Amino acid sequence: MIFEILGLVTLLGTVAVALRWGGRDERFAAYAFIAATVLSWLLDNDYHGVQMSVLAIDLALLCGLVALALTSDRFWPMYAAAFQLVGTMVHIGSMTETGDFAWAYAVGLVFWSYPVMAALIAGSWLEGRPRRAHGL
Repeated sequence: MIFEILGLVTLLGTVAVALRWGGRDERFAAYAFIAATVLSWLLDNDYHGVQMSVLAIDLALLCGLVALALTSDRFWPMYAAAFQLVGTMVHIGSMTETGDFAWAYAVGLVFWSYPVMAALIAGSWLEGRPRRAHGL
């Protein structure tokens, strides 16, 4: 329960930073993160097998971040897409496991969401730096 609260607080903080100081790219990513989180929570998160619906959501988020990285003039989408790719590979790697891997699967999925959010925070902060310097 405490880890769910920590994740939610981190997500809300990330979105707040992106909406306050980020530009168009940062806002797009913030809304995509919210959508992916809400959709994932609406699904059954038992982690007793590879969750194909969560995999589909993570793949969609990965595609959005890759598209953003290819069209953006900012650095952070490349890092966010790379971290999201690693997180998505947790699903793929778990498909080959036959034992009870619920804990490792859950930790792997959650762990890689934090660097993705950190990339967005860094990008939002750096994007907003000129506006903050001029009091906007």
